[in-house]
Amino acid sequence: MSIEPMKIFFKEIKEPVTTTMIGNYAVAGGVTQTDPDVICAFPITPQTQSVEGLSDVVHQGRLKAAFVNVESELAAISFSTASCAAGARSFTATASQGYLLMTEGLPMAVGWRLPLTMMISARAFNSPNLSIWNAWEFTETNSEMGWNCIVSENVQETYDAAILSVMISEDSLFPTMFVHDGFIISHSVQKLTLIPDETVLKMTPKKPRDTIDPSNPGTWGGIVTPSYFMEGRKNLDEAKKPVLSQMREVFKTFRKETGRDYNLIETYNLDNSSKIAFCTMGSMCGNIISWMTKNKDIGLIKVRAYRPFPYEELRKIIEEHNIEKLIILEKSDSLNAMLPPFSMSIASALYPLGTLFRSFIVGLGGRDVTRDEFDIAKKKIVSVTDMKGELYQYLGVRETKQKIYGVD
Repeated sequence: MSIEPMKIFFKEIKEPVTTTMIGNYAVAGGVTQTDPDVICAFPITPQTQSVEGLSDVVHQGRLKAAFVNVESELAAISFSTASCAAGARSFTATASQGYLLMTEGLPMAVGWRLPLTMMISARAFNSPNLSIWNAWEFTETNSEMGWNCIVSENVQETYDAAILSVMISEDSLFPTMFVHDGFIISHSVQKLTLIPDETVLKMTPKKPRDTIDPSNPGTWGGIVTPSYFMEGRKNLDEAKKPVLSQMREVFKTFRKETGRDYNLIETYNLDNSSKIAFCTMGSMCGNIISWMTKNKDIGLIKVRAYRPFPYEELRKIIEEHNIEKLIILEKSDSLNAMLPPFSMSIASALYPLGTLFRSFIVGLGGRDVTRDEFDIAKKKIVSVTDMKGELYQYLGVRETKQKIYGVD
């Protein structure tokens, strides 16, 4: 394995540095700068280079952390949760089937109020069969477990998210995952500007919290009887309510220290006459913004905070800009529900407003999302006059050799 990609992180970064890296190595660099105590992950495509990069900086002596090799993703989340409960700043990473294998341990990090961070290089589940390419599997399994979740559009954002996630976790005492699209960002070489180590450490202090401590015995992971379980769940629900405000404060601090501006939701070109907007997350946003140079009558609502979902902020944006119709694009589907997971969250937010929308499923299994598909979605939403009938459809899917589904 070449160590060249991580060389820039082998020494202290004393001033902002502009360089080029793939998304996974950029994440490894950002995690390095937050000074974790424990790194524990099982390699799975397309996440692998993130932990390979961290193994390099540990091997070079740059990072004084325990790099723990384990036999599976379930072992990785179990070890990471335990080490974080014991007081160590801990990081893990995974994707797809590895994420599913972690499922048993994911709620424990929430229940124990642990500031654990995890990177997801979003990849499709293996259904109908094996895929190593991009889809939003995280929207289907993360939804109600209680993890915080932020989504990045490009390499700069995913590097920053590695740092922002630590800040969010430390402030909220809830585990935080940060997500980028597998291969599209994880393996894409892009320009980014690194933050000086001193600034990162200033933004990510290790804060006092309750931990496993032999000198102060307590119970972690014990059984909860029916007499108390619901009270515990309600306490967690109450504790989640300030998290969006805590995220906003984290973004303000980050803006002050770096000049880079992040929000729960970001908008583009909403003050147009048609009152129609796309709503999506991740790498598709850049494509849409480029497409909008010739389609100035359409706006974009880019969701960064997937969990907790910023319902009130989305409603406010829709109302203030008088958005009448919304085109939802997402890289996930549901074989059981009325709508895919991302669209379900948006539909819940829109319910009091009566805003018309349709959901379009695109890019599953790493398929390119094209400008033609944006054109088709725009054409279809124009004819929507009510919320009757099917609320979602697939775009860019072959039906026959002569016809692409969704193209009239």
